Amino acid sequence: MHNTRAQGSYRELKNRIPVLLDRDDISTVLPDLLSHPAPKLLGALYTALLNPKIRVKWHAVTAAGACVSSLADKDLEQARVVMRRFMWTLNDESGGIGWGSPECMGEIMARNMILAREYHRIFFSYLVQGDTGSDNYLEHLPLRRGAFWGLARLAQGHPELSRQACTQVQKALQKESDPEILALICLYLGLIQDDFGMSRPDPGNQSIMLYWNQQLQQVPARDLCR
Repeated sequence: MHNTRAQGSYRELKNRIPVLLDRDDISTVLPDLLSHPAPKLLGALYTALLNPKIRVKWHAVTAAGACVSSLADKDLEQARVVMRRFMWTLNDESGGIGWGSPECMGEIMARNMILAREYHRIFFSYLVQGDTGSDNYLEHLPLRRGAFWGLARLAQGHPELSRQACTQVQKALQKESDPEILALICLYLGLIQDDFGMSRPDPGNQSIMLYWNQQLQQVPARDLCR
């Protein structure tokens, strides 16, 4: 009977999550979300990361970051397990795609310095291809966009730590042509207040959909490079 009630409670939360996240201001529902046990909440949020509504997906990133950062304060090892889960979804051997995983990792690290110190180097390895060709580089463009968003988010939370990605960013600027990634690199460089002697890239005339400070906004890509 207890298991049935627990499963029903989880199903109820899983059904409620998209409704709770589909609003402009996620801060109004975060306390409610974080009142649930972390394993149950994260299970529901993993599904929300796949939601076709872009606002639901991005607010799920915010909620996951808040949840895992809070979890780390109580049980650091369990928070590490969550980080390793996101890493596994980005591994070819997992058989999955890892939608939302780079963004969640960036959000978690931006909120929690302990996890940022432990995982930032692995995260940076997602950004560019290594010299050996056998590495963690995310070849799939949407995942790589998520990783550069995560880098910018880390820079917002811990600019000094994120400066250690300078080598990867320099290499990326030599190879990347995607306007969204170039705009996110500009955002990163502005947040760390250092361009490493590089000229800012020109992402072109198009607008991009940017999730920043928990708000979705359509912005001209070039505006992030000024």
